[in-house]
Amino acid sequence: MDIPISRQQAEKAIQWLKENFAPEMTTGVTGSAFTIDHLCGIACQESAYVWEDWLGVHSTETILAACVLDASGDVPGKSRSVFPKNTAAFREAYGPAFTDLLIEEANKMRKLRGMPPKKWVYKGYGIFQYDLQFVKKDQDFFEKKQWYEFDACMSRAVGELRGTWERVDKKYRNKPVSEKLRLAIKAYNGSGAAAEEYAENVLFYAQVASNI
Repeated sequence: MDIPISRQQAEKAIQWLKENFAPEMTTGVTGSAFTIDHLCGIACQESAYVWEDWLGVHSTETILAACVLDASGDVPGKSRSVFPKNTAAFREAYGPAFTDLLIEEANKMRKLRGMPPKKWVYKGYGIFQYDLQFVKKDQDFFEKKQWYEFDACMSRAVGELRGTWERVDKKYRNKPVSEKLRLAIKAYNGSGAAAEEYAENVLFYAQVASNI
């Protein structure tokens, strides 16, 4: 498997997640087909490759705030098909003030990682990486920096998961729950081979989490 962090790194990340956010995650998944282990798996897949190294070095607040990742559309060689395709497209749609706010947030993250500043709007926000395409229906999350708060990040992730589960369950009602969970997690990421790999990774990390 091509995974972003190793099992050992994942164990460290999951321990931190459960120590800090188990009650919130438990409340978030109540009444759904998902568990807090699935949420841990998504965080390991989406963002822990950056913040796992920061555990014990930076505060929880700093780590959550710095989960501004994915420069697709601006970084050379990494295109993007959905809105915003790049920083210029975002600036045209939302103006300089909002654009510069997001650039500033991205550069805070880059500084923590020892990287020089860029004039790029990043596309993934929060520990579960809520995509900037959702700015069209959820502008406050991005403009008011709501990804700084774990609950705000979790509510978006769980909302998406509930939606994908509903669609999968309706289409594949007779499939086993384990298979529907895999399909729902795959749909959470998209479609095709990359989304299939995404689901396998998340389920691998969720299995690791189940033993912690």
